[in-house]
Formats: sequence, C-alpha cells, structure tokens
Amino acid sequence: CKQYMAREARTAFISDLIRSRIGLRVIGEHHVALSYQFRADHELQKKRKPTDSKNDDDDDDRHWVGAIHTRLLPARMMDQCARMVQNMCDIHYGTAPAFVIDGDTHEAFSYIPSHFEYITCELLKNAFRATVDFSAQTQRSAHPPIQITITKGAGYIGVRIRDQGGGISKDNLRNIFEYSWSSMQSADDEDSSSLSSSSSSVMSMQANIALQQGVGGPIAGLGFGLPMARLYATYFGGSLDIVSMERFGCDVFLKLRSIEGSAVDKKI
Repeated sequence: CKQYMAREARTAFISDLIRSRIGLRVIGEHHVALSYQFRADHELQKKRKPTDSKNDDDDDDRHWVGAIHTRLLPARMMDQCARMVQNMCDIHYGTAPAFVIDGDTHEAFSYIPSHFEYITCELLKNAFRATVDFSAQTQRSAHPPIQITITKGAGYIGVRIRDQGGGISKDNLRNIFEYSWSSMQSADDEDSSSLSSSSSSVMSMQANIALQQGVGGPIAGLGFGLPMARLYATYFGGSLDIVSMERFGCDVFLKLRSIEGSAVDKKI
C-alpha cells in the first residue's frame, strides 16, 4: 500500500488495527483467567476442612488477578528475557555480549507479564544484534555489556537499556517506528541497488530473515518489533523513547504504568 497511502496514514491505520486486537485479547485472556481462578478457588473451598488454615505466604497464586500479576519483578523478568535473547544471539552469530542489571532490582509492580516480556525481548534483540554488528565493523576485541537499569517511580516502573552498538544514523532514526521497516532491509536495498529486478531485493530480505530463524523467532528483519513494542508500552499509559548517539550506541527508555485498582489490591 506504500504507493497509495502516505506514511502517516499507513502507520495510523495499522496502529489502530493492532491496538484493537490487543484490547480484544486482553479482555479475552483476563476473562478466561478470572473464570479459571474462580472455579479453582471454588473447588478448593469445597475440599478444605473447616479446621484448615490457608497460608498465603506459601501460595504463589495469590499474586494473580486474571491475567495481571500484582507482584511482577522487572529485574527477574529482564534477567530471563536477556538470557533468552543472549542465547538467540549466540545461536545466530556465534557470539553474544554479556549484560548487567542494576538499579531498583527488588521493586515490583502490577502488570501483564506477557506484555512486559514481548516489549523487553524486542528491545533486547535490537541491543544485542547492534552490539555484535558494531563489534564486527570496528573490529573490537570484546563486546561491551548491555546495561539494564530499573527504576521505581510513583505508580510506574522505568527501564533503561543501554548498548554500545553504534547507534542509529540520522537518516534511519525517523523510520524506526514505521511498520515493515528494518535496518536490515535498508542494508539489503543498498546492497542490491545495482540490480534492475525488484524481486531480487525481496528475495535478499527473505533470505536474511530465513537465515535468522531460530529459538524464539527471528532476531531481526521483519520491521515490526519497535512499533509493536511502543504500541504495547503505550496501551496502559506507558511510553517508549530512544536516544541515539551515532557511532556509539543507544539508550532506550521504557516507562510502564502499574495496573492498579480495587480488584488488583484484593487477594484471590
């Protein structure tokens, strides 16, 4: 549709479409989870004897309200996601940088874990891939570690992901939140600019994507990771911003509001 619609119109249309789908999925998953918890609690009440006492400290389910986890630990989630992406990076490239998690590592907040996991994995994949690529370009002897800093504010959690992957060029910075745009695709277009057939460029991009398929899906190349991550981040009133220092690296700032409410404060 690029030849028929302006970029702003395309982005707005796709964002509205995906945001609507996210809303339907959240409602559906939350309803199913609440129904399951209600039935499970009802069965437990029938089996429990009057003399039995319930120890909430030993019950991990008490932190769940439907699809929402009321004591989600960002540091623990970031560690799991970073280890998974690090493994993907090692499989695809044969090497991967280390990572460090610091800041308010013991803080917790209320959020949907699957949303948090999706956002952070997409951001980490960009950081890991950029670091490895820039190390190859500059012939660095070792990869600088990915630094993940967690902060706790009034009603929100902040995550900063800092890499030394060369940053984003000024020309590409305006495109990073456009759907179906990728720095890999941009590089393919430059490499195949001398080819007269447009199908050659398409095949080149598809080959790159196919080569990077592995554990957890492609590490890069589809061009939907960043715009989707920002859409998920802003769905509950959060934000996602990127500051780039060309030829050095990027700082990604993720802010997620805690999903609070009377229902969240109650234990199941």
